[in-house]
Amino acid sequence: MDILRLDLMKLAASSPLQHAGARPSADRAPGTGLSFGELLENSMKKVNDLQAESDDLVNKLATGDVDDISRVVLASQRAEFALRMITEVRNKLLDAYQQLGRMPV
Repeated sequence: MDILRLDLMKLAASSPLQHAGARPSADRAPGTGLSFGELLENSMKKVNDLQAESDDLVNKLATGDVDDISRVVLASQRAEFALRMITEVRNKLLDAYQQLGRMPV
C-alpha cells in the first residue's frame, strides 16, 4: 500500500461488491453502484485492515523481523489517521441524527 486512500468515492469505484445480483436502488450513490451503508462498511473494513497491518508490523519489529523501521512508522501513522477520520465521520453522523431528532414535526 503506497498511499492512504480513504476518499469514499474512490473506495466505492474500486469495490468488488458490485456483483451481478445487485439491484439498482434510489439510495445508491450515482455512478458507484453502492449504497451509503455499503460505503461506510467498506470504509470500516479498510480502517480495520490498516490497523491489522500496523499491528502485524509492530509485532514483527518487536521480534526483529523488520529491517526498515520507516515502514512500521508509516503503517502506524496511516492506521491512526484512518481511525481518526472514520471516528470524525461517525461523530458527524451521530450529530446529524441527533439534530433530526430535535426537529419539530
